[in-house]
Amino acid sequence: MLASALGFPNNFRAEILEKCSAVVLHAEVDKKPLKIRRALEAKNGDFYATIDFDGTQTEHYSEASFSVALFQLLGLKPPRLVSNKGTEAQPYIATLLPLFYLIQGHGYSAAYRAPSSFIADQFAEMVRFAFGLNPKHSFEIKKSLIEEKGALEAQTRKIVAAQRVLEYQSRGVDDSDANKAALQLTSESLTQQIEGLRASVDAKGTASSTLTELLRQKDAQIQTRQLELFELKTRVAGIETIRAEIDGEVKTLGLNEEALGVFKSFQEICRVPNCGLFLGSSESYGKNLLYLKDQIKDLERNSRRAEIRAEQLAERLEELEEERQTLAKSLESPTTSGVDQLVTAVQSLTKQLVSVESALAQISGLKDSRSKLFKLEQERDRIQDRIEGLTNTGRADHAFNDLRRKLRELTVKWMDMLETTSVSRNVDIDLNLRFTFGGETLETIGSGGTSSTTSRLVLAIHAALLEAYLADGTRPFRFLILDTPKQDELHTADLARYLTELEKMCEANDAQLLFSSTEYEHPIAKQDKRWLPSYRGPEKPMYLGRRSDLLPETEAASDPGDGA
Repeated sequence: MLASALGFPNNFRAEILEKCSAVVLHAEVDKKPLKIRRALEAKNGDFYATIDFDGTQTEHYSEASFSVALFQLLGLKPPRLVSNKGTEAQPYIATLLPLFYLIQGHGYSAAYRAPSSFIADQFAEMVRFAFGLNPKHSFEIKKSLIEEKGALEAQTRKIVAAQRVLEYQSRGVDDSDANKAALQLTSESLTQQIEGLRASVDAKGTASSTLTELLRQKDAQIQTRQLELFELKTRVAGIETIRAEIDGEVKTLGLNEEALGVFKSFQEICRVPNCGLFLGSSESYGKNLLYLKDQIKDLERNSRRAEIRAEQLAERLEELEEERQTLAKSLESPTTSGVDQLVTAVQSLTKQLVSVESALAQISGLKDSRSKLFKLEQERDRIQDRIEGLTNTGRADHAFNDLRRKLRELTVKWMDMLETTSVSRNVDIDLNLRFTFGGETLETIGSGGTSSTTSRLVLAIHAALLEAYLADGTRPFRFLILDTPKQDELHTADLARYLTELEKMCEANDAQLLFSSTEYEHPIAKQDKRWLPSYRGPEKPMYLGRRSDLLPETEAASDPGDGA
């Protein structure tokens, strides 16, 4: 009934659902009265509960609404978690309460057993929530992680595009400091020559000498480009020769593999299918073939680059030849006037100046592109750092790791208190709060037919959780509910000692221990309260009945009956 009032799913017999309409819990929060009334959902299963606190009543038609209101009343802010399906999920009272409530039967077979498990790593998340620690799988973090991964993909696309632009811009461009300085000197020299021609008194003589010098430079440029073109063609021819040789090696490997197939067909050599006799040869063939194909790809890329450069050089040579013919015609023609020669010289120098300035602009653009690529890569590194920080769950979670160490120590303490035998004290707790004892899990220990040992371990784990939890006096869930432990599996002395120590711990930390039993009767003190069945039944006193069957107070108190 108590768990039901706190939002735990109802699981009562049909008789109770038919004759009882609601369960009511009276409690205190910060010395203020709290009343929770929970309908028992006898017919359609709809959730309905009211909360009366500090003069205000709220109605709740879902477990989610009820849980949020009760968490808020207790000063807790439930985190946004991730469900098993990857969607957003929130903790309910029913997912948190199993830390403080061991339900009769299956509650003593596992460290954590909730009515439903829909939250990723639910046990660990509920412990983190109860102890005020950051969640392991925060939905906000997951959402941010998705956004950051999307940003990383977009940033990577930008980097790839910038790399392609940079590769295109850098083709045939010498952006070394020496070349840049030489181009700047050339630009200054050409500018001075043009200004000198324009200011010259002897236009014909100055133009003639300038044209002669330009013609000499043009011949040198043509000779340099021709030599470079010849070297490129020679390189392409060499690449083709090497490629032909590699193709021959590939064919030889193929013939060897065919011969190997013939050998394999001879049963005298390899009588059993897949005998493995030629396994080393097959692996060697595959590796060699892959290596040769990679070499061919590299040669093809180098050959393509050389061919593109050769095409560019051929086009440039045609332009240089045309420019040389223009200069030679202007210089050698007897009919050309001094003004015409001056114009031709200025035009040629200006064209060279434009070419030099264009080369300088290319170098500047290349520098800007490199700077842009560097900034893009920096931003990608920052995004990757953020992703790494978001995915760093548990590794740097010092508070949670401290809690795990504390729980290990306390679990061993309570195992000793219950005289748990045949179980290693080498307790390990992983990041998902899976308890292992010398490498054995609770499931493994339980499957060995030692249910008594499993019950003792579960009781020890929950006592350890409660002791660690009560260390902070501000935490609200200051109780432990033990719903009929398997007394037939525990020695009475062990159970009595365990409950006595729990009582002492609760009394010292302003907490409550609620315990129900069918056979074991625990001694009570002044501050304790015993709830006994108060209605006369056919065989023994019952908790439910008609008013006419209500037992006298003395009669009810004298017979322990069926519980409490």
